[in-house]
Amino acid sequence: MKKLKILFCAPEVSPYAKTGGLADVTGALPASLQNLGCDVRIFMPLHRCARDKVQDLKLVVEGTPIPVGIHDYHVQLWESRTSTGIPLYLLEKDEFFDRSYLYGTPNRGDYEDNAERFITFCRSVHSLCSQLSWFPEIFHLHDWQTALIATYHFYHWRYDPNFMHTGTVFTIHNLAYHGLFPGNHFNLTHLPQDVFSPDGMEFWGNCNFLKAGLVYSDFLTTVSPTYSKEIQQPRFGHGLEGVLQLRRDRLAGILNGIDTNLWDPRTDALISKQYDIGDLSGKRICKEQLLSQLGFPKENCGKPLLGMVGRLAIQKGFDILLKSIEAMMDLPISLIILGTGEPEIERQLKLVENLHPEKVKIIFQFDEVLAHQIEAGADIFLMPSRYEPCGLNQMYSLRYGTIPVVHATGGLEDSVVDVLKDSENGTGFKFYEYKSEAFMEALHSALEMFQNALQWTKLQRRAMTQDFSWDRSAQEYLKLYERIHQEKI
Repeated sequence: MKKLKILFCAPEVSPYAKTGGLADVTGALPASLQNLGCDVRIFMPLHRCARDKVQDLKLVVEGTPIPVGIHDYHVQLWESRTSTGIPLYLLEKDEFFDRSYLYGTPNRGDYEDNAERFITFCRSVHSLCSQLSWFPEIFHLHDWQTALIATYHFYHWRYDPNFMHTGTVFTIHNLAYHGLFPGNHFNLTHLPQDVFSPDGMEFWGNCNFLKAGLVYSDFLTTVSPTYSKEIQQPRFGHGLEGVLQLRRDRLAGILNGIDTNLWDPRTDALISKQYDIGDLSGKRICKEQLLSQLGFPKENCGKPLLGMVGRLAIQKGFDILLKSIEAMMDLPISLIILGTGEPEIERQLKLVENLHPEKVKIIFQFDEVLAHQIEAGADIFLMPSRYEPCGLNQMYSLRYGTIPVVHATGGLEDSVVDVLKDSENGTGFKFYEYKSEAFMEALHSALEMFQNALQWTKLQRRAMTQDFSWDRSAQEYLKLYERIHQEKI
């Protein structure tokens, strides 16, 4: 059987450049697809942070012109290999990508030339494939930064005999990020004028790159089944629910996987003591070491340890957490939060830490080692997200026997089974109304079960048996690719 050729086009890929879960997907899924027999390759910008991490760069194209507005931007295309041997192509344009941050700075916000940066990236795809004489059956596109690839293919490239059988899959990792630019930026695209219309990428007088991906891609996916339904409703649709409703027959949710080699308590070199489902004693050692390392009193070892890791943002549920925090401080718990984010949330969390230094530790940074140690050392992991397209930390937590308390939304709904509704198969605790009272009720239920050591250990072991490997997700993507390919023949 002929190998399907898949080109992943992504603004970030782990471990080369990462701001969130998108990079984890584009870093891990290709390897699983390769194992299923696909000829899969990856295309991304050569960001400054990627230069030191990419090995053995070889020049593919030097000085190829890419028309953007009135300019011809000359770019270089480089080739390398991932650690699993997948061809990795990188677009070099230092004027656009040799920067400290990927999309904008913390103080000044998004870069003003983001439209030009990612139009250049999208238009470079045709040159890359042509120079390689390698023409994929599927362009797999990720988020707004790559969305115009679908539009260029729809209006131009599919009339090229080399691309006439190529299909486009567009994955929405977070619908909240549109890639929204003033209407006059449309002139940069060199697309036909009718693309800038309510049926195309026009959005209240602006250019909406994400919308272009939704309209012109052959198929749309989201990163969990529940999120694919939620985004068709006004509450989660961010103004694009109408477009998604029109395309609902070409929209599916495929739950993300996790890197089960990187996140495995049996082999994790970053934690104090490895452990497995048969012997959880190492988890107790991880908890004791973590509490000691962060300066908690020794008596806290006997109390439930709650952990949170991620962006300190309203989306992640910090509004209801902060409403609940004083009530939480009346409970016999310890709380560790790791992450950075909105200044006001950081300020309020710091106040809580100052008032309760024996119970709360806040670490305002991202630390991969500490993230692993929290997953291994905590008893309970909190994810009260307002919305969550997929979420990965709840899957890490389950794998480490750390029981999640989550809001029943998006990927949290799909990956955690509520033990209060299904005692035989439950893996965590859910709350269904986005209110601090509902969150506290779920937390109380978790803390009550924690007191029953036998019941809690049984729950931990059940959680650790869940399969969140990328192999499962890759099988679903492969079926989708094959379906689209058959439609194109």
